[in-house]
Amino acid sequence: MVRAWLAGVWLVGGIAQAQSYQWALGPSLPQPVQEIYPTVSDDRILVAGGLYLGEDGALLMTNRVWALTAGAEHWQSLPNLPQARHHAMLVGTGDGTFAFGGFVESAEGQWTNTNSVLFLGHNGAAWISREAIPVMLSETVSAVLKDGIHLAGGRTATPSKNGQWLDNTDTDWHGVFNPQSGIWTTAPPLPTPRNSACSTVLNGNWHVIGGRTVAEGNVPTHEMFNPATRKWQALPPLPQAQAGLTCSAYQGNIYVFGGEYFTGDGGVFMEVWRYSPRKKSWQEVSTMPLPRHGLGSVVKDDKIWLIGGAAEAGAKDTRNTVSQFFLPSPVKQ
Repeated sequence: MVRAWLAGVWLVGGIAQAQSYQWALGPSLPQPVQEIYPTVSDDRILVAGGLYLGEDGALLMTNRVWALTAGAEHWQSLPNLPQARHHAMLVGTGDGTFAFGGFVESAEGQWTNTNSVLFLGHNGAAWISREAIPVMLSETVSAVLKDGIHLAGGRTATPSKNGQWLDNTDTDWHGVFNPQSGIWTTAPPLPTPRNSACSTVLNGNWHVIGGRTVAEGNVPTHEMFNPATRKWQALPPLPQAQAGLTCSAYQGNIYVFGGEYFTGDGGVFMEVWRYSPRKKSWQEVSTMPLPRHGLGSVVKDDKIWLIGGAAEAGAKDTRNTVSQFFLPSPVKQ
């Protein structure tokens, strides 16, 4: 595809197309961080934990928790996680915020997979432990549906080792957590076991997109769970195999951003993809001003907020950037 920017109009294949999407910068995070899964809770955007590269080149993880209130110019600090961790899944509810799983540091290494569940009430002074996940789980995806909080896929520890990156394998596990009772139940497994995918809920259905497998690398897979039928179905795949990406449902469509690849010299994806559920097709609609992987996204104030991440594949060039992607008026599907 040939693309060029001319006088405020994208030229795609030589045909002028009005560019209605806009980008802006939001308040920067207090620290660079990647491998995060932010959420919206109590009308605030929350970020917890993550990874960054120290000045000496060491891979570091953080226990810091940050919140951004609507209209605020700066993030505020919330109670720290009990232990620094990365790839923990944050989920906001009416009562507070849950942090599911993630990797922590132990004597065995910085990639010790956990099954811990932590909870911070809206006015809580500290994170408290809740009922553990039935499996060790990191780099998973989540959705809040009518019957509870769903987690599916990700990486789980091997039976014999737990501490290094290679001590993990892909899982198809799909579980549902009831925040009130603390009870976990199993649900139909994710058809394609994978990690580092993204997911979002659109029209009541849960879409899981992209990701990677331990054995084969990035995948373009797009699968949808219908909670009414309790079945998964395959949908048109992402045009590129991307992992470490993020996605959000926005104004009736799904938008996918970023991710990384390790073929050749490696790199970060810049394309913004839009999935139309009506047309059941993907279209490239924009380009990220600062392409990143390991970032997170939330929808708030009628904008998609893209938070943190790294501008190079792997742990290098971690950023504190917060980008906003939005439409001044709804786009036709």
